[in-house]
Amino acid sequence: MTAEPFSFSDTTARTFHALLWTPSEPPSAVLQITHGMTEHIGRYHALAEALVSRGIAVAGFDLRGHGSCEGNPSCASFGQGGWDASLNDMHCFSAVLDERFPGVPRFLLGFSLGSFLVREYLNRYEDALAGAVIAGTGHQPGWVLAIMAAIVKTQVNKAGFDNTTPLVENLSFGTYNKKFQPNRTPSDWLCSDNGQLDAYRADPLCRPAISSGLFLELLQSMARTGKPEIYAHVNRNLPVLLLSGEDDPVGDGGKGVRRAENAMRKAGMENVTATLFPGARHDIFHEETNGTAENVRTLLGDWILAETAKRK
Repeated sequence: MTAEPFSFSDTTARTFHALLWTPSEPPSAVLQITHGMTEHIGRYHALAEALVSRGIAVAGFDLRGHGSCEGNPSCASFGQGGWDASLNDMHCFSAVLDERFPGVPRFLLGFSLGSFLVREYLNRYEDALAGAVIAGTGHQPGWVLAIMAAIVKTQVNKAGFDNTTPLVENLSFGTYNKKFQPNRTPSDWLCSDNGQLDAYRADPLCRPAISSGLFLELLQSMARTGKPEIYAHVNRNLPVLLLSGEDDPVGDGGKGVRRAENAMRKAGMENVTATLFPGARHDIFHEETNGTAENVRTLLGDWILAETAKRK
């Protein structure tokens, strides 16, 4: 199965590269993917293939400063004001999918950095979403995030918004990697599957670092999404599925995922569930050797089809 490449434009006529995977028959549901930091939408082919085989269409696009988008090839960055702009990009893309598949239930998935974009998206836009999947997310104390943001601001002033520094690299990825010493690569925290990890590191469309500015925007989003009030305007009956590896340092070994779940429930959201996968690290979609990735694909397909059936 091959993906259909296409492009779409945001409200400023900026063009984005997108991919669409469709079943041979009209789909029963559509999954819109917002990928993680430094990667690109092409890395979700295995997930898309599994879901398409069950009648679910899958689509996504390369976020600003990622994949085939312009920018520093060695450092992923949204550019100044890019976080809010990316939320708008997601909204524009959702309109494209709704036009392509009128009346078909649309689900929204965000992984890692994309998980925080999705959490903010739910509050900002009143899309007719059938459900949301939040994968590889976390929840840290506000005071910790405030201290980290203050430090990173000094690095933005030092190196510029779209560049990184050794300190930013250590704060963003290095701290996570220490949990898996002795390290084989600087990215061991991502995945225990060496083959998948090496493929990621060798992928020319994956950028090896995150900019100081994007890391600052991510920290600020983490602070906002950690507060229950951000979910006050979200449909309380919206189905939300949280997915994470039990060994994912972003989710604090599952504790941060449970805190995110509790924040949503505290805001009145009544249809939130969380699943933690034993032995899995951050990138649960590429943990192939221990079976996690296959389990994720199966569970996600089951959940989407079950939620779709409830709408009939």
